[in-house]
Amino acid sequence: MALTGKILFITLGSLNQIEGGERQYREQDSILSRLPVDSRYVLLETRAKAFKWLKEDKSAKWQGIPIADHKYNKSLVHGRDFGGDDNALYYPALRRFEGRFFLTLGLEGKRRMYLSQHHVLLVCGLYGLSALMEPVQRYNCPVETNLRNFDLWTENNTLTDILLNYVREHGIVRVFDFTATEPRRRLISWHAVHNELPGNVLHCFSTTAAGDDALIRFGQVMAKFLVSAPMDKLLAIKPETEEEGIVFRDIDKPRSDMPREAELRAWSQADEIERRRRGIIRFLDKAERSRGSRQEVTGDRVTRLVQKEKIDRHEANAMRVILSWRNDIVFRQRQPNTVESQQIEEAWAFLAKRVEKYRWRIDEFRT
Repeated sequence: MALTGKILFITLGSLNQIEGGERQYREQDSILSRLPVDSRYVLLETRAKAFKWLKEDKSAKWQGIPIADHKYNKSLVHGRDFGGDDNALYYPALRRFEGRFFLTLGLEGKRRMYLSQHHVLLVCGLYGLSALMEPVQRYNCPVETNLRNFDLWTENNTLTDILLNYVREHGIVRVFDFTATEPRRRLISWHAVHNELPGNVLHCFSTTAAGDDALIRFGQVMAKFLVSAPMDKLLAIKPETEEEGIVFRDIDKPRSDMPREAELRAWSQADEIERRRRGIIRFLDKAERSRGSRQEVTGDRVTRLVQKEKIDRHEANAMRVILSWRNDIVFRQRQPNTVESQQIEEAWAFLAKRVEKYRWRIDEFRT
């Protein structure tokens, strides 16, 4: 069905999914058919990498067991949804998912969403972005900042660029963020989306629950009001408006008086080092005046650009201080001592001054 609206809702899929499916893969129902050719290629390429990681990495665990061994993932195959040709069983995402958001929608809410002229995209750690009727297999792919799939979608702002190209391709004028959980929300660089649509990105938070627990309220408001609302009414919503227990904000954090995800109340060192790693990648992009190859390790890129005199050795040394700590902090959960933390802070402060000197706009360096 052709979508004529200019409003985009971004939400998420769910772990609970019905089994079975159909052999036919309908690419016309996929987000792939709605993207420019270059974004289509990047999305498929990154999906394939996430699929490979999910199936092969036995060290990645969720709730105590290897993710690859989860019941849903055992039947997951390299089908056309990942750029392969294996026979797979597909259902449209709207039918496949049975989590809290989708159960709350109910049959009538799903019907309204399907018939709506507004755009709806689902964000997840395996498919990246998918359309409402996207043909998807049954799978389980959690999103956590210390998992490899998080890196795949955030490195070089991959998922953000795909989203922005979708926004441009379809003339989207306002985006509503219903991603609910902080790790999924952070798959997207929201600063970049705000820059693309100044004043027209609203992040939605429940006044009664946070994280996955907010999905019930999201489903209620979506079914009752949002997907059927005319565009002018959606454009009239102002930041800090409250509607049916949902607060619309122009920043991607809940207010201090609102519920928060308990495990994310404190900004952890792992979160911060990840933000700084992405800042270094943006710095290198600016210095090289192009995005680096997704196949090149960031540390190797630093060495190459020093040799080409695109960055100086002081900048390179500061970057190496930060990059050298990433594995220890993110994957081994080691906490730097006071001296080591100070070295990281000094390296970051040095790079921030360079960014200011060059008059570059890099979101990760903003305070």
